[in-house]
Amino acid sequence: MKYKILIVEDNKKLACLFKEALGDEYDIRLVHDLKQAKSCLDGIHGLLLDLQLPDGEGLSLIRPVRQINPSCVIIVVTAYGTIQKAVEALKFGATDFLEKPVDLEALVQRFQDLFPLQGLQDLVAESSEMVEILQMADRVASTPFPVLVTGDTGTGKDVLARYIHQHSGREKFIGLNCASVPHELADSMLFGHLKGSFTGAIETRKGLLSAAKGGTLFLDEIGELPLSLQAKLLRFLDSGCYLALGSSQESKSDARIVAATNKDLKKAVKNGFFRKDLHFRLTTFPIHIPSLMDRKDDIIPLVHHHLERVKQVLGRRIRLSDGAKELLLDYYFPGNVRELFNLLDRTALLTGGDITHGSLRPFLSPPPEDKPAPGDFWSESRGHVLKKEKELIGAALTATGGNKAAAARALKVSYKTLFNKMKKMGL
Repeated sequence: MKYKILIVEDNKKLACLFKEALGDEYDIRLVHDLKQAKSCLDGIHGLLLDLQLPDGEGLSLIRPVRQINPSCVIIVVTAYGTIQKAVEALKFGATDFLEKPVDLEALVQRFQDLFPLQGLQDLVAESSEMVEILQMADRVASTPFPVLVTGDTGTGKDVLARYIHQHSGREKFIGLNCASVPHELADSMLFGHLKGSFTGAIETRKGLLSAAKGGTLFLDEIGELPLSLQAKLLRFLDSGCYLALGSSQESKSDARIVAATNKDLKKAVKNGFFRKDLHFRLTTFPIHIPSLMDRKDDIIPLVHHHLERVKQVLGRRIRLSDGAKELLLDYYFPGNVRELFNLLDRTALLTGGDITHGSLRPFLSPPPEDKPAPGDFWSESRGHVLKKEKELIGAALTATGGNKAAAARALKVSYKTLFNKMKKMGL
C-alpha cells in the first residue's frame, strides 16, 4: 500500500506533470474540479490543491479533508498574484503552499519531508537528552511565553512545536515557513493589509497573526524573516499589538509564537542579518534539540516507531536484521531523524521489506574528515560500495521499467544525480 494523494488541478497539462512527478512513489488520484474532488476525499493521506477551480474555490475542500483525516498533508499551489489566498489556506488548515510555476523536485521533496513528520504523533524520547527536552516543553506549554526551538535540519523542530501546542490548551495551530514566503509579501501574510495598500490588494485581508488568535503561530526558519519585519514582530511580542499594511489603527492578537531555526542566530545578529533585541525576546525560553548522533539511545526506538508506519503503508512485514541495527547505531546521520526515516522508507521499498546491513550501507554517506567513524566501519573498498550502488540502481530501473525519473524518485535522489551515477557506471 502506498500513501494516497489526491491532485485537484483544472489545468490538465499541469495536473499530468504533477502526477508524473509523484506517481511512482504514491497512489495518485487526479481530478479537475470541486465536484469530482468532493467524492474522492475518503482515505487520502495527501492533497495537492489548486485554489482556483472552474466550479469554485479550492479553499472549501480543506476543512472537509481535515475532518476526515486530521493528519492529511495538504499542499496548495497558487499563482503569484493570488498569494494572499495562501494565507487563507493556512488559516483553514493547509500544511504548506507552493507558488506557480511549481518546482517539481521541490514538490516531491516537500511530500517526502512532511509525511514522516505527520505520522510522528508523539515524540520518541528514550535518551536522557530528549526526556529533559520534553520536561522543558511540558513546563512552558501552558504559558504565553514565546519559544525558540533550535537544532540542525531534520532533528524534529516542527514536531516539537506541535507537541508544545498540543499540550498548551490552545485551539488552532498555524505554521508558516518564513523561507518560502516572498519578502515583498511577508508583511501582508503575517500582519494583513488594507485594500489598496499595494498593487494587487483588491480587498482588505487579515494576516496570520489575526487567524492564530487563541492559538499558536509557528514561524519555521525564523532566521529568514526579512530584517524590515523583525521590528514589527518584536513589537507584537512585547505588546500583542501590530499594524496591518496600510493601516494606522492597531490590531491585537493573543497568538502565541513558537519559532524555529537551524541557523546560528547569534552569528546572524553579529553580521547584521537578525535584530539583537528580537533574538533576546525570542530566547525567553529556548529549547535546543541535539543531533541524532548526540542522542543515540533514541535511534532504535525511532526505528521501531517508524517501521510500524512503513508496515501499514507498504502492507507487508518488515524485517530488520541485527547487522542493520548495528550499522544504524554506528552511523553519524548528517540528516538526523529525517534521514533515518528516509533510509528506512527507501530500503524497505527496494528490498521488499528485508532491511539488512548490506541493503542499508550503500545509502549511507561516508563521514567527513572531521568526523571519523568508529572502528572499521568504512574499511570496505570503495569498489565494493560502488558495486552495491550499481546493483540497487539496476533494481530500481527494473522495478520502474527503465523510467529514470521514476527510479530517481524511488531511490530518493535527484534525476541529475542518478544520471551522473549511471554515466559513471556505464548503465
